[in-house]
Amino acid sequence: MEHIFRAYDVRGIFNVEVTAETAARIGMAFGTYVGEGKVLVARDTRTTSEIFERAFCAGLASTGVEVHLAGMLPIPVANFAIAKGEYDAGAYVTASHNPPQYNGVRFRRGDGTGYTGENLEVKELFFSDKLKLARWSEVGEIVELNPKQVLREYEDYLLERLSLERGLKVVLDLGNGASCVVAPYVFRKAGARVTTLNAQPDGTFPGRESEPTPESLADLAKTVSATGAAFGAGYDGDADRVVFVDDLGRVVQTEKVGIIIAREILKEKGKGVVVANVECSSIVEEELSRHGGEVKRVRVGDVFVCEAIKRYNAVFAMETSAHYFYPDFYPFDDPILISLKLASILSQREERLSALADEIPGYPKLHKNFPCADHIKFKVMEGIIQSLKEKGYRLDLTDGARIVFEDGWALLRPSNTSPLIRASIEAKTQERVQELLRLVERELEEAKREEEQHKR
Repeated sequence: MEHIFRAYDVRGIFNVEVTAETAARIGMAFGTYVGEGKVLVARDTRTTSEIFERAFCAGLASTGVEVHLAGMLPIPVANFAIAKGEYDAGAYVTASHNPPQYNGVRFRRGDGTGYTGENLEVKELFFSDKLKLARWSEVGEIVELNPKQVLREYEDYLLERLSLERGLKVVLDLGNGASCVVAPYVFRKAGARVTTLNAQPDGTFPGRESEPTPESLADLAKTVSATGAAFGAGYDGDADRVVFVDDLGRVVQTEKVGIIIAREILKEKGKGVVVANVECSSIVEEELSRHGGEVKRVRVGDVFVCEAIKRYNAVFAMETSAHYFYPDFYPFDDPILISLKLASILSQREERLSALADEIPGYPKLHKNFPCADHIKFKVMEGIIQSLKEKGYRLDLTDGARIVFEDGWALLRPSNTSPLIRASIEAKTQERVQELLRLVERELEEAKREEEQHKR
């Protein structure tokens, strides 16, 4: 069962890898780690999330922790409620953008950011015989909160600080996920004219797959073009990621959206640190350095970005996987906040999103996933790093192995959430991208072959 405990969450196929019994024990392990106090728990729209949540909360309360049950909310709203409600910790039941048969849980600190190293301590408690169980008379109370009140407080917080100077048409593809309960209402209250797609919460994700990709957002792109909207936004299942479509119906590169927003923030502040993960394009440094931005690179994962935001007192942060962070509001990622910020910027300008994006140069880039079993992927990665070192390549080992060249780079890193090794490649020409792809494919196949031989 160890593989269900990942770098920043617990995740597996429900009733195969994780069960209600597993969820209860995870709750006991988390409660043992927290020790005492109040913990807020919320969930996404998955069909098994309520079962998982109830079992998890039972285990959590059995340790003596007071549980506040917030129900179905987007994860940024749950994070907001944790931070504003002076909770000692929080937990969110989700499997993020994974297919509907998956479920799991993410742990939160009292400021709404996610656990990193603490996850290992919870994992160790789960497999130990040191779980704390309170006396029958001292178990924690389970308090049910009103989700509508939590949502109102969140909406008020955003709308007090962000507004549109003119009405815009926007299209929101909510993906049958948790963003359904708040994103359209925030935009309408801000003065936008909103068209929605897949706007009914449904944990089977009938409208499209939970992960927003150029392929899954094809209907969003068509609708933006047909309605003359300023942009479209497609959210994932728990609403911690957003992919944007411009007014011409084109998916906009994550880093370009980040640059557009970061430039505005840097203009207000004069200068500041912008955090980007190792997968982000070289255009981030090239563009933002001209606007007073100092870019700090960190490993992939929103929880690690949150830590870097606090460490560097950053003014903005982004991940290639479409997580965005606006620390003036709070240190965790929030795609609804970012969508509203983008709308606010566009409402103040004559240029359309397509023109702003096209002004920013871009390089050919490729992402490719290579299947690699969870139980060997980290060993395979160690073999790749050793091989690259022996061959004398220039390496950045912040996260996986980033092979650096004068005209591009190639990154190989094991996924924290899936049985994959992910490759990201960027270069000055498409031909060079293909050369670097062949290089990483050779290294990967060689390392997998050696690991399989070692297992025999």
